[in-house]
Parts: sequence; C-alpha cells; structure tokens
Amino acid sequence: MVTAPIVLFGVILLVFLIVDLSPNDPARASLGLFASEEARERFAAANGLDDPVWVRFWRFIVNLLHLDLGSSVVRPEPVAHLIGAAFPVTLQLMLLATVIAVFLSLLLGVLAAQTDGRLVDRTIGGLAALFQAAPPFWVGLMFIQLFAVALGVLPSGGYFPIGDGVRYWFSSIIGPATVLALPFTAAMTRIVRASVADELAKDYVRTAKGAGIPWSTIMVRNVLRNSLISPVTVLGLYIGGLMSGAIVVESVFNLPGMGTLLVSGADQGDLGVVRGVAIVSAFVFVLVNLVVDLFYILLNPRAAEAGAE
Repeated sequence: MVTAPIVLFGVILLVFLIVDLSPNDPARASLGLFASEEARERFAAANGLDDPVWVRFWRFIVNLLHLDLGSSVVRPEPVAHLIGAAFPVTLQLMLLATVIAVFLSLLLGVLAAQTDGRLVDRTIGGLAALFQAAPPFWVGLMFIQLFAVALGVLPSGGYFPIGDGVRYWFSSIIGPATVLALPFTAAMTRIVRASVADELAKDYVRTAKGAGIPWSTIMVRNVLRNSLISPVTVLGLYIGGLMSGAIVVESVFNLPGMGTLLVSGADQGDLGVVRGVAIVSAFVFVLVNLVVDLFYILLNPRAAEAGAE
C-alpha cells in the first residue's frame, strides 16, 4: 500500500512519455491531414508542443493535480468531460462482470473440488481451459449470434442508461458483462478449485466430519474462509485486467465506454484522450488493488502481523 503512489507516478510518467513521443501529430489530428506547415507550427507554439519534454511533463503534472486532463484536439470538449461520460458505462460493465465471475468461480470451483477427478470436475476444468483461451472478440461475436440473432432474447449491441429503465439497461449490459466475465471466471475457477481441494485434504476437515459437525458448517466457516485467501491475492490483478478486456468487449457490443473512447482517440490521433484514459485506468487499477489488499488483511490478519514484524 505504501508503494501505490510511487507506482502511480511511474505509470503516469511512462504513459506521458509513450504518448508524447509517439509519431502521431496532434496538429494534424486537429487541423487535418492537409494543413500547411505554417499552420502546424502555429498550433504547436500555441499549445506548448515545442517546449522541452520535461517542461511539458511538469505542466501536465500541475494540471493533473487540478484534475485537468487537457482538451481533445478533435472534439471541442475537455478530456475530463469525455472520460466522465464514458467511465460510468465501463464501471457498470466491470462491476457486473466481477459479480458474475466471483459468483460463478466460487460455485464451479467448490463443485469441482468436491467431485475431484470425476466427470463433473473434468468437465468444469475443460470448460475453464476453453474459455480462458478463447479470444474475447470471438466469444462476443458468438454470443451475439446465439442470443441476439438466433434466439432474439438480447440486443446485439448499444447501451441504455439505467435512467431509461432497469430492464432496458440490464438487457444492454448483461451480454457484454457475461462475455467480459468468462475468461476471468475460467481463471478464478481453477484457482478456487485448487485452493478448496487443498483445504479439503487437511486433517481438521476429517476431524470435524468425524465429530458430526454439519458439512455446510464445515464448508462455510472453515474451508471457504481458509481457501479464499489464495484467490483474493490475485483478485485485484484480474479485476484490473478487466479494463483491458473492456476495450475489446465494448467495441464488439458498441458500448460508449472507456474502451471505445480509447480506440476512437487512437484512431483519430487524439493523444490527450489516449493519455487521459490510460492514466484513469491506471488509477483504477491501483485503487482496486489497494481495496483487495485491505480485504486480504481482513481475511488473513496473521499475514498483516507478519508483514509488520
């Protein structure tokens, strides 16, 4: 947790340098491909693009501390406003995908561990390997083909704000969230299965069963509590990875989220938008991992005490 500000600053520096030193020309993106050299030079001078890189970085940091991410060179809007409109869509998508993934991975992981080596266990393991390896864009297209084209139960794309009605919002977000959750679910299922199976093999479980303690009590109070420590340690990484997966899923389902904003910004050479989306995504990643670390300490206080020593 102490290193989080250092990591965030390093990411901001890296993102700034990669975007700032890229071959894309903000002047061409703003003025058009056929802008004269004189017009491009005037644009560069007016926007400080001719300043040394350290001056540009310092100016960017000062603006960032004031929550100013600059303005889009393609659209007459501040980058913060564009991100403010797109971020809630991606946040809803990620939250719903996380709920689906956590619920399914716990259910399937525990079921696989309890049927160790049998058909159910092998089937769950095979499906987990399949969905973990399947490209998200292909899964999204197959999902649309099945549920939108063949069955007609869900829309093929688009987004309805929750203010337009929970039913319409849910129908527009459940498909993308499910597709986004599938590789996350597959990876977490395998981790949960291994952790629960390892816990079930311990002596205290056999002792508790021999003492006549109900199996549900053993699972909830002991096995699940102890076996969840390992999955929680990687939970933050997987949730952070949802942001990158959202880029593909939002493009497939035509959702107006951060992924779509990033792709459009890259296509149009709008470097301010690309930089803003990348930095906000990095901040969310660090914040999620901080929350997961706190949750891990609640689950395993002894680890926190050992770290303090």
